[in-house]
Amino acid sequence: MMSMSNYARWRGVLLAVVMAAALMVLLVACTGAVPMTPEVSVEEVQPTAVATIKESTEEAAGDQATLIVQLDDERTLVRKLDLTEPISGLALLEQSDLDVVKADFSWGTAVCSIEGVGCPAEDCFCSENTFWNYLSWNDDAWVGYPVGPAQSVISTTDAVEGWQWGMGDRLPLPPARAEAAHDALTWLRSQQVITDGSYGSSVGASVETLLALGANHEDADAWRPAPDAPSLLDFVLEHGAEHSQGGVSEAGKLAVALAAADACWPAGAMKPSDYYSPTLGALHSDAGFLAWGILGTLALDEPTPTDSVEYLINLALPEGGWEWTPGWGRDTNSTALALQALVAAGTPVTNSVIISGLGYLQEAHTPEGGFSYDPLGSWGNVADANSTAYVLQALAALGLHAPDSPLQAMGDQAIDFLIGLQVDGGALGWQVEQPAPNLGATQQAIPALLGQPYPIRRVALPVCGE
Repeated sequence: MMSMSNYARWRGVLLAVVMAAALMVLLVACTGAVPMTPEVSVEEVQPTAVATIKESTEEAAGDQATLIVQLDDERTLVRKLDLTEPISGLALLEQSDLDVVKADFSWGTAVCSIEGVGCPAEDCFCSENTFWNYLSWNDDAWVGYPVGPAQSVISTTDAVEGWQWGMGDRLPLPPARAEAAHDALTWLRSQQVITDGSYGSSVGASVETLLALGANHEDADAWRPAPDAPSLLDFVLEHGAEHSQGGVSEAGKLAVALAAADACWPAGAMKPSDYYSPTLGALHSDAGFLAWGILGTLALDEPTPTDSVEYLINLALPEGGWEWTPGWGRDTNSTALALQALVAAGTPVTNSVIISGLGYLQEAHTPEGGFSYDPLGSWGNVADANSTAYVLQALAALGLHAPDSPLQAMGDQAIDFLIGLQVDGGALGWQVEQPAPNLGATQQAIPALLGQPYPIRRVALPVCGE
């Protein structure tokens, strides 16, 4: 088995290997593509939920394999697939619900793109230095395969397969992090209300679940508590228009969620941009609402609301960070959302308000490893799942949880803190001292575990029914 420590040596001869069939085995070993705000407990929000878990490790027939796909330096997707017989790594990838584009050559089959990341089949190696790396988790490290994905054999229980788009200089996330997100999603399935497909018959809680699904590119229309029951997407689309009229924050979060689901926009729903005030020169006067409005506008692939971005920059507090609304005092949740909105809108990470906001987040890093709501707040400097998740998303947006970042250790500790809050069944508690399964904590932890900042996708959605 070729170790990844030798990867740099082989990468230099990649293109030559693609053209030389005699070096095929070496090429396959090097590249996977072949060559070329306090929370609500679950008991309070879903009294009529049914435990319908469609992916249960305990009930799975035969072996299971975990598939981890890293789309870029941070964003990760995870799937667990049942195995009834040995199959190749390529067959395992194709067995998933992910969009896989491949191309056949005289020397074999190459993976060109996964979930739209990569190259088209007609130009499978369109990027000279970037390609799909194919790896396997071996006890405690990612290692390269000595054969290509069409020749590998996946037959062992709990096998972990990895795919990473890049130059091979960074590896996929450790399985523990991806599997924690998968287990949290599995638990969420058990909490769906059977009568309407919602979460607690609440549009807000259902939108939060839609965000969690979107981070893992799950099909929200397939999330049904029973075969003939309404889906989660059915519920959100049915009630989305009314929900969007609650304000720019509701409309913004709905937009981020539906864009992530690649769905449609409910007829009659208010878009975040509909809340723009020419008099104010912004979508909203308060930072928390404004951040969600900007994120929602960007998610719907509308023009960047430049004046709203400038307005948000000017709302930064002199001491660093943002408060949700005037008089509340700064907090990590508002600050993390503001940072994500600014970065998504194209604000340079060297901007002084981003630097000072990051400094405030660092102050909220607790000895437990996670992040508190406010290190100087009346609740004390005690880490909780939701604050930790939002901060991790901000770090991902800023590119500050990469292996070469000075903040890597802080980010890794925060991930360990989140995983440590996970209880049997996959749910997360809100705090160490409040370990009961918590719906909001579980929902918001999933995008963070998968390294996904907001917005998840940017797409112009058609109006439903048109």
